[in-house]
Amino acid sequence: MKKRYIAGLALALVGILSGCGQTKTQPADNTMHLAPVEFSAEQAELLQLAGVNTTADRFFLYEFSGNHTEANGTEICHYIWKDSQWTPYKRRDGLVSGRYAQDLNGETGKIAFHRDGDSNSDFSIEVHYPDGGWSHLKGGPGAVSDPTEGRFATISTMEEPIDDLAVGVEIPILIRVFHKEDTIWPLSIDAFSDPESSESLQKSSYAEVYTVKFVKKDNP
Repeated sequence: MKKRYIAGLALALVGILSGCGQTKTQPADNTMHLAPVEFSAEQAELLQLAGVNTTADRFFLYEFSGNHTEANGTEICHYIWKDSQWTPYKRRDGLVSGRYAQDLNGETGKIAFHRDGDSNSDFSIEVHYPDGGWSHLKGGPGAVSDPTEGRFATISTMEEPIDDLAVGVEIPILIRVFHKEDTIWPLSIDAFSDPESSESLQKSSYAEVYTVKFVKKDNP
């Protein structure tokens, strides 16, 4: 409950403050806006007062909205690096959250990742949908739990806003890679789409990635 409370409080605080998020251009119709939220000094201070650390790879926030889109669903998936490929974690297709029958053209939705603890801690994921609904999810680096000591994690996230994300296109927004050695390997979110070029991924003892996809379902 503590993780859920902190993530929900953080989203509420950011929603109250003005000026959060990116300035949108005029993208093509039937696309989505997806962007990391950059905090002002005032926002970061309030979040820290609420117990949310925004400076130590513990809290990440994204916003999304539709550009006259036909998409009516939001899917968040979780994959792990196994047998030299990205493999769905636990559930079929890696789906950890799917909400449909939404109007994505109204208010802005938000996705928050919050980690309460050291680098091996689970992420708590809070999603605020444009229609006012909420989802609370909890991921977990299952393969590194035995043991967690002696492993070092690197996190990379989506850095640039996308104003014209096509419906049905899966996009990675957070990747976490663990190593057995105390070595920092450069890591990019592109390791999801081009894993062979990522030395950090190839040398990892465990890796996970979270993705987002906006879909259109006729009968959600």
